[in-house]
Amino acid sequence: MADPDVLTEDPAALKRLAKYVIQGFYGIEHALAWDILIRSPCVKEEDMLELLKFDRKQLRSVLSNLKGDKFIKCRMRVETAADRKITRHNYYFINYCTLVNVVKYKLDHMRRSIETDERDSTNRASFKCLACSSTFTDLEANQLFDPMTGEVYPACESLK
Repeated sequence: MADPDVLTEDPAALKRLAKYVIQGFYGIEHALAWDILIRSPCVKEEDMLELLKFDRKQLRSVLSNLKGDKFIKCRMRVETAADRKITRHNYYFINYCTLVNVVKYKLDHMRRSIETDERDSTNRASFKCLACSSTFTDLEANQLFDPMTGEVYPACESLK
């Protein structure tokens, strides 16, 4: 009897998320390799070479990028052929649990970066010259102030 809590197929929403992430942040080679990995739960490297018509070096570069970003996993399996010859085959698959965690981490990192940039830009006072549209920070404001007249002059030559 099968356990009802165990999924035998990956949910369509996770596959869609994975596809959007790869298409948004990676090149076409990555998207093609990813499409094969989404369609099959586990793919042999030789099968991917045959389907994609890539060079082995190019495919390994693409797969190592995805593996380095923790989007895919690799298992090496030693197989013995009928003539007692031992061969090693690399099998690649998507670990969707890790994929979700990596996407959450990357989105959180992007959110923090945006918030930091926003906070830095709103906290820093800036002044804009109406004549030449150049901007000055609060640290440069003392260079614009003329203590003799008590007025603020921009650095542009249009008003002098």
